[in-house]
Amino acid sequence: MQIHRLFRRGAALALGAALTLSLLCGCSLLDELRTGSNDLFRGEPVTRQQVELEGKYGRSQLDGLQRELYDDLYCAVSRAEDSIQVDSRITVEELETVYRYYFSDSPEHFWVDGYSYVTGPGGRVQKVLLRYIGTREEIARMDGELEQRVEELTAQGAALPGDFEKSVWVSDELARRVRYDTDLSGKSPYTAYGALVEGRAVCQGYAKAAQLLYQKLGYPCLYVRGESRGERHGWVMVKLGGSYYHVDPTWNDLYVEGMGEDEVILNHSYQNITTAAISRDHQIYGDENYPLPPADSTEMDYYRVKGLQGADFGGIAERVIAVAAENIGRGDYSVEMQLGDAQAIQAAAESTGGMRRLISGVNETLGREAVAYRYSYYQNPDQFTLQIYFEKAAS
Repeated sequence: MQIHRLFRRGAALALGAALTLSLLCGCSLLDELRTGSNDLFRGEPVTRQQVELEGKYGRSQLDGLQRELYDDLYCAVSRAEDSIQVDSRITVEELETVYRYYFSDSPEHFWVDGYSYVTGPGGRVQKVLLRYIGTREEIARMDGELEQRVEELTAQGAALPGDFEKSVWVSDELARRVRYDTDLSGKSPYTAYGALVEGRAVCQGYAKAAQLLYQKLGYPCLYVRGESRGERHGWVMVKLGGSYYHVDPTWNDLYVEGMGEDEVILNHSYQNITTAAISRDHQIYGDENYPLPPADSTEMDYYRVKGLQGADFGGIAERVIAVAAENIGRGDYSVEMQLGDAQAIQAAAESTGGMRRLISGVNETLGREAVAYRYSYYQNPDQFTLQIYFEKAAS
């Protein structure tokens, strides 16, 4: 029996380590806002005729002048305006907070590329200048491309039966469509446009694309800033069935050295997990996020729902065999599980007897020699997950 270890995509995340907050957050704007404007659509939006603000989570955390600034900022970016006038009582710190909340809420505004500001007496902000990735004509074209792609995709996701299935579909669809942009060759790697239209993105682009798809499917979804294993990182929290869960679509997209561009490995180590679980290998930046809701439910945890959780492999072996056979029947020659700790997954991965039991069980269930007695595996010692990759039997 031959064994090979696999490694996750994302060594390229080291490229993000040197990026500033403005890059990781997509923070870059140019435009002019109007003071206290409640008439959000006096001008024509770039392509959309209506903007929903009431459901924006970050906006709900603001009030008074800060909420007015949020609305003006959102409205101005929707119209690709160059600048906004600001109530002279707004401080630089308040502007930074409002912009951060607005950006975290708005994956649809992929064209924003930073902001600067003008201060007056007392250092208060008088004007915000907004910066974009292209002209209004270019933005309109790109926005139309993204909107069409999102409509096509969400029609697929909406056809799925439940919250869990839809939540997994978003992560899986990104893994199928997006490649990690290790050399930043795409025009918009930090955006939903880069991920869904260009097919290349870094972690922020993965997260923004996930946020946009979840929101379009009707699920509140928040962008989270932090780091993972020493590198700046972004992911999302999605609300399913009344509870929030963490999803890291970048880390769910595995890459094996030597893989072809079109090869895909779906993994779910970071699918619908708690704050406690994600905190094993992620750090949430408290000062760079709006106040995040608790995420302590395990009801939608991928491995719990699939029945693939256990203290050790022996306790769930029959379930793993059944799921593996189902997967192979669909053309997916892999199976995942989550065990009690890092030692348990290591023991399972290197257990000759256990893997023989798994492979024999799969072949017996399928009634044919579908897989050979060779396998590779990926293990995540922080999330206690193990994924076995089977080799097709010689025909």
